[in-house]
Amino acid sequence: MNINNRTIFCKDNLEILRNIDSECVDMIYLDPPFNKKKSFTAPIGTTAKGASFKDIFGKEDFKDEWREEFKVEHKELYDFLEAMQFYANESDVAYIA
Repeated sequence: MNINNRTIFCKDNLEILRNIDSECVDMIYLDPPFNKKKSFTAPIGTTAKGASFKDIFGKEDFKDEWREEFKVEHKELYDFLEAMQFYANESDVAYIA
């Protein structure tokens, strides 16, 4: 399968990767959250030692001041986030923000 530029797949990567013509791919990007409800920390001895992230987001991760900044400086994003609140869970809204 050849892929058009800027194609986004939202499904199991193995299903997609098994059918891609490797000559048509420049980059594959994976973006958490994986929704394992855990915190992850890079192991000691690696260049990222001590770095960590959690893969579940909540209300505390979407700062109120961001909402006002988005409203003024990024109207489309603000409108999108406001609409998401009716269709997505709090974690998804915070992650997008």
